Amino acid sequence: LEHTQAVLSHWQKLGRFRRDHPAVGAGKHKRLSKAPYVFSRTLVTDTFKDKVVVGLELPEGVKKLRVKGFFGDGTTLRDTYSGTEVVVKNGQVELDTPYDIALLEVTPME
Repeated sequence: LEHTQAVLSHWQKLGRFRRDHPAVGAGKHKRLSKAPYVFSRTLVTDTFKDKVVVGLELPEGVKKLRVKGFFGDGTTLRDTYSGTEVVVKNGQVELDTPYDIALLEVTPME
């Protein structure tokens, strides 16, 4: 049962991220890092702009993701997979999570 709930939670997180970010399905893909695999997705229309960064096959624990040229230094991002907030420094973010995936979005203004 615990495994089933973990699998359900994983797919719910992915589904919500895709629902909230049209760039995931319809955006332009750009690889930011080969190992670990980090990529961006961008969707821009006349009235809408959506940008996200996804990291896959990441090490569990501390991980650094390169976002240089995509999110500027000082930008606050949220990893929606773990619920962690991070700030871009020197073109990268550092996360300390038990997961091998990161789903980064700009933190919405309150």
